[in-house]
Amino acid sequence: MGSISFMNVTLNNNRKLLKNGKRKPFSKRNGGSSKTSSYKPYVLPRLQPHVLRRIRLKVKRENRRLLIKKLIIGTLVLLLITYWISQL
Repeated sequence: MGSISFMNVTLNNNRKLLKNGKRKPFSKRNGGSSKTSSYKPYVLPRLQPHVLRRIRLKVKRENRRLLIKKLIIGTLVLLLITYWISQL
């Protein structure tokens, strides 16, 4: 019975803290949602279509090179493992 009364006392104290003008509910949640934001969101500049196309081609080329490197390394590792297993 003692633990239930302690729980009730704790809940009442927490309610009194929230009703006090010094504390606002959910003020410490999500980095302080009650704070006003004093910054302007960054707006990305408009890019020309040819610049976007150039970036897209560059990213595709980099991804293709990375895929080829991964395939070569994977094949070499697989060949080494099969050679090692065949020697046993």
